Amino acid sequence: MPEPFQSAVLDTVLAALSKELSVDTSEAYNDPHISSRLKNEHGVHKARLAHGYFAGWACLADTSPQVALPRELAADVLTSLRVYDTILPMGQVTSSTDVGLRMTISRAATYQDSIYHVAPKNLGGKAWRSSDEYLSVQRTWSNTGFEPLSPCVSFGWLGTQRKAIARNDLDDCDAMTLLGAVDFDMDLVESLAPAFVRAIGIANSHIAESGSRMQGAALAALLNYDVQHYVRRIQEDWVRNGRGAANFGPHMISPEDWVAALVADSTSLCAYGYQGAVAYTPSKAGSFVGLLLSNTHDLLYDLATSNLMSSVMYAAAAAVTKDDLHCIFVTSFMDGIARRYSIGAMHVPSNSLFGDNAMFAAGVWAGFSERYRTWERFVKYSRQISRSPSAEARNIEENARHHRILADFSLLDVAGAWRRVTTGTTRGDVLLVPRVTAVYRPAAAPEIAEGPLPEICATCMVQFKDLLNGCGSDEIRGVEGLPGGVVGCRAVARATAIRRAAIFAASGSCGDVCACRIGCWADIVGYRVLTALMATEKTVSNEEWLLQCYAVWTVMTFPVSVATVLSGFDLSCQMFQDEGAMGARDVLDC
Repeated sequence: MPEPFQSAVLDTVLAALSKELSVDTSEAYNDPHISSRLKNEHGVHKARLAHGYFAGWACLADTSPQVALPRELAADVLTSLRVYDTILPMGQVTSSTDVGLRMTISRAATYQDSIYHVAPKNLGGKAWRSSDEYLSVQRTWSNTGFEPLSPCVSFGWLGTQRKAIARNDLDDCDAMTLLGAVDFDMDLVESLAPAFVRAIGIANSHIAESGSRMQGAALAALLNYDVQHYVRRIQEDWVRNGRGAANFGPHMISPEDWVAALVADSTSLCAYGYQGAVAYTPSKAGSFVGLLLSNTHDLLYDLATSNLMSSVMYAAAAAVTKDDLHCIFVTSFMDGIARRYSIGAMHVPSNSLFGDNAMFAAGVWAGFSERYRTWERFVKYSRQISRSPSAEARNIEENARHHRILADFSLLDVAGAWRRVTTGTTRGDVLLVPRVTAVYRPAAAPEIAEGPLPEICATCMVQFKDLLNGCGSDEIRGVEGLPGGVVGCRAVARATAIRRAAIFAASGSCGDVCACRIGCWADIVGYRVLTALMATEKTVSNEEWLLQCYAVWTVMTFPVSVATVLSGFDLSCQMFQDEGAMGARDVLDC
């Protein structure tokens, strides 16, 4: 078991808030696990001593109207940590028989050319380091003290809140948000130590701004910093013990508690504090769906590192993954929330809900950050699936091309929808209806062919270049009302070019080696999709930028659902890993 958790962060916060906490204005602390009446600074200390360090944080949120930390967020943090402390592995859930699908995680130099091997996930590769386009965009994207950051990190953390925070507050909020990069072990990188010190200093400077948005942002960021340190110890234990990623799902943890746990462990809480209590509940839907979406891409690595906090494995325990309900759930909410911002929708506030922003950004990030090797795995998985005679392989193929959504659900009740999917009817037309979409024609992206290309045979190279240089009759499908500036943006054009290449490689039109190299190339250049979105963000409205992110995500839903192929394969395959292929910290949540 990990050592008892220790942190001085809460003491620093209390010292800065001593004036606000000197007046007793609190109500009874309403968490069922803490029954005593807890008030002001003394109450916070009392809660911490009696019920643990994070009970002090929760009491602080409930202490004074001058403390702008949302109570529900603090309560969800307690729920999340209880889940971390009590969740148990249940053993193997993936297929116990060989269905002809297998994958080995390997660092060997030859992994690239084999459809049966894939490298570990990473922090976004190195191609961006030599990109003048990206480095130019990154300089204007953020001013946090952490630069230069890879597109994977920069877009992954900062893109999620880009349209949720006022422009004049963005630099400070970005720096505070990156305190959550403890999740990527960035706090252990010696060269980044000054950046963390600076970010904590920025947070401390806003703590005493009573009741303000920046106070809420600072408190949430510091709470997140503590949470990520706490859960890292537990994650490391899971890796060392190697008892598997399968959990008991709704048989052990209620769907409501699971949603709360994932949202509070999202590694990015700053914007929740900034937007305040009123926005927190409606934001939870987008946040949870974005995390679930990332889980569908990350499953192979979660399985390899015994990460028990995978929502796909929660759904597997509920026996609904064979019907692809985990991916259908994502699509239902992505489409539903996109309609809020499309042409004809009601007026969108000047700053969008953080959860919506986080969800759409995650849709892009999961597929084009290189972290999950999405396209390499899609190509290799697809070629194996097409050759397998098993019923499992046929089921994955059918699910990936059978586009459905939930028949009846509320965008305002993500926990209720998750309960229905994981504990209710799992088959038949009662739950699902066909996905209704409009057809859009993306632009060509010949620039994606600039730079190093994969080393493939001459025959494949001709077809490969043709696919990159022209879009022909290519299309994307999404909700009605996407503006022309969304469909025609460079990010969508680049994403569809990458998809065309990947689908070509996934087919039987080229040999295994050429196919594998095209898949690897697709991941390497994926950062250029993120770069294009970073470049346009300042010049377009909230609605248009979020819809650009949504439109990029739709590239991965038609004609085949990439997430369905990835997660379906991972749940069915025989998974192996070379010794030392996955490090102790590759269990990272996202």
